[in-house]
Amino acid sequence: MAGPLNATVVLGKCPKTKRLYGMRVEQRGGDWVRTWAFPIDEQKAKHEGFEANKVTGSMNAVDDYPGCPHCGSMNFILCGRCGKISCGGDNESYFTCPWCGNSGELHAADRFDVSGGGY
Repeated sequence: MAGPLNATVVLGKCPKTKRLYGMRVEQRGGDWVRTWAFPIDEQKAKHEGFEANKVTGSMNAVDDYPGCPHCGSMNFILCGRCGKISCGGDNESYFTCPWCGNSGELHAADRFDVSGGGY
């Protein structure tokens, strides 16, 4: 019999639209997988407490992961300065974080330390 499901929502921001989205992640085998993404406004995200959620590990997507609900990007970027998630990195080598404005070259990583943070 399988144990209890461990799932949570972390927040992302679309750099193209500057709009917030929730990314549902589920723990499988000690790592996290992205299973769903949905638009959400700041007030609802704050009410749900999503900014306090934290995950550590890989964050691969399941085959039917829908991507960013605002631009459709299937990838995500973790800012090295503020530690927040945004979509993108599809064909880019340079990126500006929609959360804090930090800019720089993109670098691949296998494991992440992600937290929701403020808005």
